Amino acid sequence: MSEQGRVLVVDAEPMVQELVRRRLGEAGFGTVAAASGQEALAAAEGGGVDVILLSAALPDGDGLDVLARLRAMPSLEGVSIALMATQRDAESLRRGLAQGADDYLRKPIDRVELTARVQALLRLRRHLAELRRKSERLEELNAALERLATRDALTGVANRGSLEARLAEEVDRWWRYRQPLSVVLLDVDHFKRVNDTHGHGAGDAVLRGVAETLAGAVRKVDFVARYGGEEFVVVAPSTDAAGARILAERVRAAVAGSPVEAAGLDGAPVTVTVTVSLGVVTLPGVPEAAAMRPADLLARADKALYRAKQGGRNRAEVAE
Repeated sequence: MSEQGRVLVVDAEPMVQELVRRRLGEAGFGTVAAASGQEALAAAEGGGVDVILLSAALPDGDGLDVLARLRAMPSLEGVSIALMATQRDAESLRRGLAQGADDYLRKPIDRVELTARVQALLRLRRHLAELRRKSERLEELNAALERLATRDALTGVANRGSLEARLAEEVDRWWRYRQPLSVVLLDVDHFKRVNDTHGHGAGDAVLRGVAETLAGAVRKVDFVARYGGEEFVVVAPSTDAAGARILAERVRAAVAGSPVEAAGLDGAPVTVTVTVSLGVVTLPGVPEAAAMRPADLLARADKALYRAKQGGRNRAEVAE
């Protein structure tokens, strides 16, 4: 590709092609030619062109139809297109501009105007490409900001703020539709011992490992969040008391059976196995159920979790 850019010239007249290509070549543009709509589509399909000069009249159809097909090609996104037409084809120019052409040139084509318009079209293409890059970068930054706002930085699961919002939604849905709702609050047993024995780096690795195991042990509809410290919460919509007990036991067994590889205080690799204690609470899907605030639900789960700790850890207790 030349330094200026590459131009596809589409015209049925060999003399017009030759004239336009020669003048653009003198101005430093690379060119490729097509004599029909089909040739134009084939030449443009592989990309590699920056500007297309398209005749409004072609031997195999209306240039505006070719314009529409060119605009639909993903490989030509951002490519500038100008129509070429005689004075008699003014209506075609008007329709072409309305249908997506960026500019036009009247035949016979003036040499100075040709170069100036193609340079302007090339600047437009580069400007659109830069805007697209900035837009993609902005989307990436917005996604990163959303992750920072809603995800726990250490474990990658939802953070407490997201938990509070989601739990409020689920409690409201429970109140309106009377589908059972369960919440499981779990705490890593003897977590302080992990930090004291192997260091905080190992402790962080354990929390990441527990979060990963937890996310893999629940359903897609369940919501996993870090509640704080070494505590996690699972919100399980449409899950009754029996299902919540099964869920809690599955989570407990999964964590106990998933040792975590970490670096110890001396940097040597260590394998850390932890267990969790769990408190389970369920709102039944019955009309008689009383109104319940999310904070009340978590408080009941916390009391059940305390009983699990008192009962020997590595077990689940159900709230009364």
